[in-house]
Amino acid sequence: MTKRTPRRLLSLAGAGITMVGLTLAVAGPAAAQVDGPKNIILLIGDGMGYNHVDAASLYEHGTSNHQVVVDPATGSVEHLPGTASQVFESFPVQVAMSTHSANGRAEYDPVAAWSDFDWVASGATDSAAAGTALATGVKTNNGALGIDPDGTAVKNVAERAAEIGKATGVVTSVQFSHATPASWGAHNGSRNALHEISDEMLAGPLDVIVGAGHPLYDDDHQLLDTPRYDYLSERSWNRLQDGQTAFELIEDKADFEAVASGERLPEKYLGLTQVASTLQQARSGDVDGVLPFEVPANDVPDLPTLTQGALNVLSQNEDGLFLMVEGGAIDWTGHANETTRNIEETVDFNRAVETVVDWVETESSWDETLVIVTADHETGYLDGSRSNPNWTPITGAKGQLPDQKWFSGDHTNQLVPLFAKGAGADDLAAWATGVDPVRGAYLDNVDVAAMMFDAWGYADGPDEDGIPMRATVPGEDSQEPGRLTLSVADYGDAIQLGEARNAGDRLRSTGTLPTVSVTDSRSTDQVGDGGWTVTGRSAALTAGPQVIRAGHVGWTPGLVSDKPGVTVGSPVSTVLDGGPGLAESATLASAVADARFGTTEISADLALEVAVDTRPGDYEGSLTVSLFPVD
Repeated sequence: MTKRTPRRLLSLAGAGITMVGLTLAVAGPAAAQVDGPKNIILLIGDGMGYNHVDAASLYEHGTSNHQVVVDPATGSVEHLPGTASQVFESFPVQVAMSTHSANGRAEYDPVAAWSDFDWVASGATDSAAAGTALATGVKTNNGALGIDPDGTAVKNVAERAAEIGKATGVVTSVQFSHATPASWGAHNGSRNALHEISDEMLAGPLDVIVGAGHPLYDDDHQLLDTPRYDYLSERSWNRLQDGQTAFELIEDKADFEAVASGERLPEKYLGLTQVASTLQQARSGDVDGVLPFEVPANDVPDLPTLTQGALNVLSQNEDGLFLMVEGGAIDWTGHANETTRNIEETVDFNRAVETVVDWVETESSWDETLVIVTADHETGYLDGSRSNPNWTPITGAKGQLPDQKWFSGDHTNQLVPLFAKGAGADDLAAWATGVDPVRGAYLDNVDVAAMMFDAWGYADGPDEDGIPMRATVPGEDSQEPGRLTLSVADYGDAIQLGEARNAGDRLRSTGTLPTVSVTDSRSTDQVGDGGWTVTGRSAALTAGPQVIRAGHVGWTPGLVSDKPGVTVGSPVSTVLDGGPGLAESATLASAVADARFGTTEISADLALEVAVDTRPGDYEGSLTVSLFPVD
């Protein structure tokens, strides 16, 4: 086994807390200075290639915008006259995007792609690898979520947005734990580990999670005789219902509409529409030749309504937001070669984009918000009905099914479109350095995340000087009010954890929390039998895009010197020992009544435990210590 080098692993940071009668002033590093967009909204038509866009436009408007005639034998390329009928087709930045995964095609080959009709039909990415690339800027293997090919967790843009104080969310027309939304909320070697993925999403930094996957309903919005816990576990479902998570559970259509109208604005919510796998695509009644929307729809909210609600909730954060919206079932229709349902799903996605544009222009501005519309890959190899070995155009009239043909039931390596407008859009265009003979300039899917990380940074540096924290509770009508004060001993530039040691299936580092002192001189008249509590919580540790999640940090609290009546918190085990780690706030110590008086010095033994194959690097993170008065 390769010996791991020692790492500087943890630094201490403070967080402001406001309570009645308490002000907490923190002297330390200022919040990260972010020069990029205040808001980034990424809309992904899963499986939506150029021809999917045009098929829906032909049905809606009788126009197309991206049709070509290509003869590989002669190399001739003809671009047919087009009309921009969708709002995003008028965005100032319009480029193509390649989508290959780490273990698929080595890379996109513009010559091979257009010289052989069948070249793009094999070796394509799946949604997990493509979503991970868009979310993290790192290529991974098909089937993997939020990790690199070596299995190391990598930070995604939503996690970075949360670190710098922005609200974050994902919205989808398929189950919320599916590959694309999970790319912004989970790190797992298998996209099929749905219970693990949903649990991680619920425990992570996302503020809004919305999609299908309801355990009590089927694909026709009908109650099941027996619940099916396919997409989240029975335990997690019960915890959501009982209010035992950080999320407010929203299920009913009327409640979704109340959020969309602004009548109801929770701080965090899980929106679980009352259908199993998709909002509409999997409902009964699809028959060849039936026109879009002729089969009655499930009585559940559509993607534009879900998108508006998410924007309303996330925009309550004055620091900005990150939102990913997925038209996930476009991909499902491509796999099934369902022309009618494909148009329905793409039209629904188009309306969601319009919802976002309206929000930007009425509630925000293009000067502070970046909107990106793209796909994770193409599905179904949709082309003109006379294609192969040539590429021929899709044609059609308004209100009629287009003249087209599906040439695959799987993903392809075709370039997909990308449209962008707003703050930073020109920076994104600069990443398009490839040139395709048909689609023109193109970038790669990892460039989308790279641009966002360039704008918002990968991580904040550790505080170099130490950060004392003090909290004061003024007494009522007192000339010399008692005080409740918290201070942290100087610890240099970081808490130093020792060299990682091999401990069977893991590496373990240990260290000591600097002395935390609580001084309480408040009178009994002020406090009564109350006292104080000190808690702590760890952030993730990062080395560029590589992440060690906060659950890998644990502690055993203790007193520097015994003090009767002061209670130290219970030890917190890391996730490798089956505990939550310090991803959630844990008690360091507490005291009430007489025990609270005077100065109490507290510390803790820290431990970091990671898998033996965790990628080496200089990981940096933070540990927040907070003081709360107890009445």
